[in-house]
Amino acid sequence: MSLLQMSFAGAVMILAIIVIRALAITFLPKKTFLALWGIAVMRLLLPFSLPSVFSVYSLIGNHIPMTAPAKVQQAFEVLPPEISGQMATMPGGISNTASPISVWTIIWGIGALVCALVFAIAYWKCRQEFQTSLPVDNDFIKGWLSSHQLKREISIRQSSRFSVPLTYGVLRPVILTPTSTDWENTKALQYVFAHEYVHIRRFDSITKLVLITGLCVHWFNPLVWAMYVLANRDIELSCDEAVVRLFGENTKAAYARSLISMEETRSGLTPLCNNFNKNAIEERITAIMKMKKTSVFSLVLALFLVFGVTTAFATSAVAMANGDTSNIPSEQAAANHDDAALALENINAVPPSVTGNQDSDKTTIPEKYMDTDGALNYEHGEEQEDSSAPVSIANTTLISVRHDDERKHTSEEWAQILELIDEGKVFWED
Repeated sequence: MSLLQMSFAGAVMILAIIVIRALAITFLPKKTFLALWGIAVMRLLLPFSLPSVFSVYSLIGNHIPMTAPAKVQQAFEVLPPEISGQMATMPGGISNTASPISVWTIIWGIGALVCALVFAIAYWKCRQEFQTSLPVDNDFIKGWLSSHQLKREISIRQSSRFSVPLTYGVLRPVILTPTSTDWENTKALQYVFAHEYVHIRRFDSITKLVLITGLCVHWFNPLVWAMYVLANRDIELSCDEAVVRLFGENTKAAYARSLISMEETRSGLTPLCNNFNKNAIEERITAIMKMKKTSVFSLVLALFLVFGVTTAFATSAVAMANGDTSNIPSEQAAANHDDAALALENINAVPPSVTGNQDSDKTTIPEKYMDTDGALNYEHGEEQEDSSAPVSIANTTLISVRHDDERKHTSEEWAQILELIDEGKVFWED
């Protein structure tokens, strides 16, 4: 699959997820949407797909994002082995060798590089600010760390450069709190640290890195930007859900108030960091207050949606019996299609047994496609006249003549016969 095909297929899937999210976000487990976004990112980054009869592209009979023109295989079935096997080395602009980089490829590369640099510089600036933070050591921190131990050591620090708690780091995760944190409000701190602990335990920093990778590759696709924003929101919603499940549904109001009390006085891009912030705060509070105990029905519906969306939008159309070439890489299929089309215009069913000369690239070319000076001739592909066929002189078919046949012909006819004898088309009988 080409980049545009991957982007198109991913965009269709993202659009489907956005619709499902708008309709079902309040009564489905939030992990459902994390799973769907993960599959959408895979669809954007993997250059292949599995065929399925239940794919939306099979159902609508539209192979645009997955298949190459079906004429490719038909063209190569018409061509004899000598031509189809040597197509890559034929002159005349039908080479399969590497072509110069196109302008669009350069534009895409520049856009991807700029996008990656924006995120890298933003993270580098945040990292520089992280270095100025100081460790926190009090009774609450000691107690919390002792009850929340992982194989990766967690540290808690504070900084005056940030106004809301956040988490960064993968191997050595750090929970960074603002210096204005009220350490006496232990109930709110329990909510905050539980939220950040879920981020650490789920490796959400890596999840955000994968999202950024997909965004940099498909920076030209507006739906991928929408996916990046919504997926980050769903990461926060999923953590909110986990916190409410941990402390009980009767803590929803207190937890929502702790969100409202967190004011982000400094806004900025903090990639690879997990913020306890006011981004889409209204959506988060609404989701928290409407949160209900997970039922068997919601779990079954979530599994059905994940399986159904994956099958319908992350797969390709099945290969048809009429010569579908969906398994051929799109770049190769496109090149083969161009070669085959040109060959069909210039060549008229060359028999497989035909042998001929070689061009400068040591490619065997049938003799009937060579001019008298040895150059290739593609002006027509009709069979040339067989040199062994009988010739006619004065309405008489000649294969051989005798010397005494000279009196039967005029001097001009006899001169023509002698030329045919020299060419080997007429023979002497004696």
